[in-house]
Amino acid sequence: MSEFRIATRDELWSRGVLFERRLSHGMAEDRGAEIVASNAPERSLVDACDALMESMRPVVARFTDARVRAVATVREIASHVIAEATMTVAMRGLSIVTTPQDALEDVAMLRALAAQAPAVDRPLLPIVWLNGSAAVLLHEAAGHAAEHDAAPVDWPSWLSVEDDPPFDVDDAGAPAERRDLLRQRPSCLRRASFRDVPLPRMTRVVARQHDAPFELPDARIEVHLAAGGAYEPLSDEVTVDVAVAYVVEGARSSRLQPFTYRASRAAVARSLAGAEGDAIRYPGVVCSREGQELVVGSHAPLILTR
Repeated sequence: MSEFRIATRDELWSRGVLFERRLSHGMAEDRGAEIVASNAPERSLVDACDALMESMRPVVARFTDARVRAVATVREIASHVIAEATMTVAMRGLSIVTTPQDALEDVAMLRALAAQAPAVDRPLLPIVWLNGSAAVLLHEAAGHAAEHDAAPVDWPSWLSVEDDPPFDVDDAGAPAERRDLLRQRPSCLRRASFRDVPLPRMTRVVARQHDAPFELPDARIEVHLAAGGAYEPLSDEVTVDVAVAYVVEGARSSRLQPFTYRASRAAVARSLAGAEGDAIRYPGVVCSREGQELVVGSHAPLILTR
């Protein structure tokens, strides 16, 4: 038998002004054959959640040109208390998921990208996934496929993709373990609230390259920001909606219209032509499965697909 307790403070800000706030709380007791849930508050978790949100507000209030959803969550599982703070920042049709620690840097990047208007349609060129954005592609092609126990495909020998949990226990009270997403399912059971059934979910996806080949094409597409992605287990198809990208030809670059990258998982694996550098933190991914939305950390090196 295990108990899961949670408190979540959710605030919506627009142009530096708070105009909506919610508090939710509850507990779920797993009795093996059934899960008994209640919205009874745990005062210590609610107080910790409110203190965490209070620390976020000075950062959120600085973004007077954006819409921000700030979420503070404190969970208790098997005597382990886990606090998480995230912000979804949107402006001019673009958005990122970040943390209070990274928000100023990430929003400065978002502001610079939002200031430039798209110009041209996508040509058929190799794609260089910058700023850790390949983590979104691999989140879908490796991570979601692993959650669904998809058949193996032939990934490049230089690539590793791991789920590396940033906490010690999962939402069912079991030890959180690192897993190879190219060959294994995630170990962690996660839930969005006390009302939800815990499911095998990714926590923090870290892609790395090991002595990969890399040659930068003279003509290429450079991806800076993704709007979202999906994996369809029935067709084994991966899609990534690219929000900000440029076509680069020598010293010239032009902003592309948003486009959708679509390929089978096997084709994604075949397209991986090289990589360079260490894993870069990408402004996170809000991952949805069975109606449960969870933030998943995302890290990847610069990756080339053809």
